[in-house]
Amino acid sequence: MSGAPTSDHERRKQISVRGIAQVENVANVKKAFNRHVHYTLVKDRNVATPRDYYFALAHTVKDHLVGRWIRTQQHYYDKDPKRVYYLSLEYYMGRSLTNTMVNLGIQNACDEALYQ
Repeated sequence: MSGAPTSDHERRKQISVRGIAQVENVANVKKAFNRHVHYTLVKDRNVATPRDYYFALAHTVKDHLVGRWIRTQQHYYDKDPKRVYYLSLEYYMGRSLTNTMVNLGIQNACDEALYQ
């Protein structure tokens, strides 16, 4: 029983994001996209609108982003680095989803999955 975490601090360090599906390939994007259409938006392909598809894609990208965010926060918690904060008042909503997919390197996988 020596391998079990003994303190609250040690238990928090063992938080994992293994349950979040990664969307680096087309098959995973399709699976996550369909899961969000069915279970998040509670629609099927016969009644889903383009707006529903947009939201399903946004949720799929968010899942991928959240996994990376949690791993980053775990790293910060473990290493306790100094941080610099920057506040910008510029925010352009129009291309936010596309820019996020490009920055995460999943644009091509998402495009291919959605056109299949």
